[in-house]
Amino acid sequence: MVMFAIFAGVLVLLLLGVTTAVTMGFASIATFLMAGGDMARLFLVPQRMFSQVSGITLMSIPFFLLMGNLMSVGGISKSLFGFGRVCLGHRAGGLSNAAIVACIVMAAMSGSAAACAAGIGMIAIAEMTKSGYDRAFSCATIAAGGALGPIIPPSITLILFAGLTQTSVNALFAAGAVPGVLLGLAFMLWSSYVCKKEGYTVTPKASWSERWTGFKDAFWSLLTPVIVIGGMFAGLFTATEAAAVASFYVFILGLFVFKTLKLSDLPSILWNTVEQTAKVMFVIATAGFFQYVLLYTRIPQQTIAFVSSTFSSFAIILLIIILILVIMGCFMEGTAILLITVPIFVPIAKSFNYDLIQLGIVMCIALAVGVLTPPVGLNLYVMASITGEKVMEIAKKSVGYVVIMILMAMAVAFIPGLSLGLAGIVG
Repeated sequence: MVMFAIFAGVLVLLLLGVTTAVTMGFASIATFLMAGGDMARLFLVPQRMFSQVSGITLMSIPFFLLMGNLMSVGGISKSLFGFGRVCLGHRAGGLSNAAIVACIVMAAMSGSAAACAAGIGMIAIAEMTKSGYDRAFSCATIAAGGALGPIIPPSITLILFAGLTQTSVNALFAAGAVPGVLLGLAFMLWSSYVCKKEGYTVTPKASWSERWTGFKDAFWSLLTPVIVIGGMFAGLFTATEAAAVASFYVFILGLFVFKTLKLSDLPSILWNTVEQTAKVMFVIATAGFFQYVLLYTRIPQQTIAFVSSTFSSFAIILLIIILILVIMGCFMEGTAILLITVPIFVPIAKSFNYDLIQLGIVMCIALAVGVLTPPVGLNLYVMASITGEKVMEIAKKSVGYVVIMILMAMAVAFIPGLSLGLAGIVG
């Protein structure tokens, strides 16, 4: 009963427009006092908040945010979409496929859904519209491609999960690679089907010289995920070091290779990164005290006892977890959902001996659905702000992609090899 009261209170405050960090902090203190906690022990709040954000794993977040901000003005997205267009544009749904491929590569750089959608959307929408594509469908396709950002490594969501559960970042990154790419391929197949059904025109087939030119233009951009992911899996540097190296590399690309980045742009880029980092870290900090309150009130233990006595099979519990995350994603931001649900779901998974790496990928995919579902749907609003298209029109065209993501979350939940196969090889 206490758990449902907490979730209801958090949801009401968020719907009233209270920020996530303040909501979680208020809910934590109120729950602690209602459970009979000593007010004098509230001095633990700053201690718990500090300890939650002092881990080395979370230090990679500001660097990945910096890299995303540098990419938004660094010309990388333009070169990636251009290369995809000359390779795939002549196929049915070729431009939509090119946009999704560009999103996959962008996802392997930034780890952010909004950064992927915004970076590719500003370049691809105009060309897709010029070729006769329905604007709402084009927006939905790029919004779905952007949803790969939190799934394909390096993923900020997976970094948060690793920090909250003390699991390996590299193992989570390896586990997310295959499902993320498979999801991208499924998006490409669906977009091709829709484009063929609607009779959208295709671009003339590019010559091999044009493809070579496109490859040369995108070559330095394509090296970015190689540096980030390859460096980590090869053991050359940690996730934090990889993010720092990649941020510097993207800075050099924008300044000297593409020449779209100016030194005068740096103050605003750095300030945006500071603001974004402060918002994320403040939420994570309040989550530290929230976890302490849950343990103090023994809510995880009570939940495990209730679930264990109600369900004999963890398969049903997995389906319920996916359903809860998808529904919560319609009303709340993914980071907040992750911080609220991890202290509940992880102990349940442990009690059934379910692999936490696999659970992390399942939760990550289910949470990513939220960027495509109104009323919150972050990527829907990103694309609407870029194009002026109505949010609900984009949402209608996103239904097919949402169904694919839910099916993939279920597949990963019940087929361990999809996520743990590559993680086992790399590990």
